[in-house]
Amino acid sequence: MKTAHYFSAFVRYATGAIGVHRSELQEGDVLLLYTQNSVYRARKLDTAEFAVSGGWFDEHHRSEVVTSIVGCTLGGSSVHRDFVASCGMRIEFGNHVLTSTLKKVVRVPRALLN
Repeated sequence: MKTAHYFSAFVRYATGAIGVHRSELQEGDVLLLYTQNSVYRARKLDTAEFAVSGGWFDEHHRSEVVTSIVGCTLGGSSVHRDFVASCGMRIEFGNHVLTSTLKKVVRVPRALLN
């Protein structure tokens, strides 16, 4: 019953989680995502996608990749789809890249960017 135990722990954690909800973002907003191992930059596009750079994308010479953010996870197969970023969780991108644990999120609204 390891899977059932994991899922119930995920539900308890996700219920009280704080983070950036998908619905809070506007086109052009930028998220700086500081994980345990890397820093990512995700700019919200006019669709459900983001232009992402940093971390894995830079390491694999794929900077400024257009992809989605599936949601946040504790590392298993359960994903909280309402969040695009939540500290203590990992971000899963649409190309199946899974970040290390998110430590800090900085949201920069489009209006503050030049």
